[in-house]
Amino acid sequence: MLIYQYTGNPFTDGGIWAICEWAEKKNPKELEIEDIKRSISDIIPIYLTEAWGKNLFSVFPNNAVTNPSIKDKEKRLKQFFEELVSQVEPLQDAGNCISCGRRDVKALRNKSEIPLIGSGSLINFFPSGQSGGDYCPACTLAVQFSPFVSYACGKLLLIHSNSEKVMHYWAEKSIKDIRRQISVNSYSGCFDEGYKNPVNALFHIIEDIILEYDERWVEENPSINMYHFTNYNQGPDLDIYRVPTPVFRFLAYVKQLDQSSEWMKIVRRGYFNWDKIKEGDEYKNRGNSVYINLLKGHSIVKYFIDKKTRHVYGDWELIEFYLKEVRNMGSKRLDTLKKVGDSISEYIKDTQNIKRLNQLEMASNFASFRNQLRFIEIDRIKRGYKDSLFSLEDFMEDLFPEGNIGWRETQDLLLFRIYENLHNWLVAQDSLKSELISNEEEETGLLEEE
Repeated sequence: MLIYQYTGNPFTDGGIWAICEWAEKKNPKELEIEDIKRSISDIIPIYLTEAWGKNLFSVFPNNAVTNPSIKDKEKRLKQFFEELVSQVEPLQDAGNCISCGRRDVKALRNKSEIPLIGSGSLINFFPSGQSGGDYCPACTLAVQFSPFVSYACGKLLLIHSNSEKVMHYWAEKSIKDIRRQISVNSYSGCFDEGYKNPVNALFHIIEDIILEYDERWVEENPSINMYHFTNYNQGPDLDIYRVPTPVFRFLAYVKQLDQSSEWMKIVRRGYFNWDKIKEGDEYKNRGNSVYINLLKGHSIVKYFIDKKTRHVYGDWELIEFYLKEVRNMGSKRLDTLKKVGDSISEYIKDTQNIKRLNQLEMASNFASFRNQLRFIEIDRIKRGYKDSLFSLEDFMEDLFPEGNIGWRETQDLLLFRIYENLHNWLVAQDSLKSELISNEEEETGLLEEE
């Protein structure tokens, strides 16, 4: 009989995948009632350890483990699981369970059984104003396993995705840690890698999955949500972080291009006060504006370039994919930006006019930057260049499609291409170095969110 399949409920699905990995089944549809019973016999002694008991206060307050008035916790927990198992039914065509929608509810559930649904007489926390949550026994049972795939991060962090691959690999990593705890007879609770900053933890988890498991991740297109929560009695709380699918595809493309080391350099530039980080793992809990901007849909182009050293991180192929995939920039505009950047690079190298590069860098407003492009074009005409730097259409539609709004990104992209083309040449030009003005202003504004 078919007991479980994807529900869309993060706690239910997390628990289903935890059972699946514990039972060493590749797919939730393969789970049978005997797999669930064996998993229950394993979970009880784990939950009764001190470390796991502490975690359960944030997931199932006042349950058999966390309620101090219950003396024989093992017996009560076993009874609770046995009752649920005895009521498990296969999936039907329809049902009133708010999790799976394909089985009927036997009893209303409260926050000691289902996280974040309210408690007792506080019916305003329940759907339809009733004193409990409509969960069938099978879904309620699955939720009891959700701590197995929760991640310690100050509060607890639960990853949820519509991708079976993401859920499978994340559950595999989490279960592997639990088996390690068992093998060394030292229990530490939910998977803990020392992160307290949920955004950093989220990207760490995603990037680890992409790097560790050999899949065609660029084609996966998953939806990934992270629930940073506590169900603690004194102050239940929930923050939800959504990872846009294009961001995941970009991170996967970083691996495909073998640009992971360059990407890590870009990420490092986003940490607040990186120079003050003294210990190896201290960065884990520093805010990172690269990650924050990716979640907010803001540009991270400026982190690809170091104006102070006139150095780029990655190459045009990497930043182009970011702009297409994440920023939804059209190919025509990208081609124009690349062409103009190449033309300016050629002009600077031919004329050895380093001051013009300084002026492009130091332009602090749209009018000033636009004038520098005009001066370059005038000089190119005087010197007999046959092709124009750009057409009127290029200027209006591709370089500055929004006029003075967003001109900074155009400046950064042109400088990226110029630095990519000319960095080694600039380093070698000892006779021209005196004309270069060190650009200090870039560093002061680098970590400000756009």
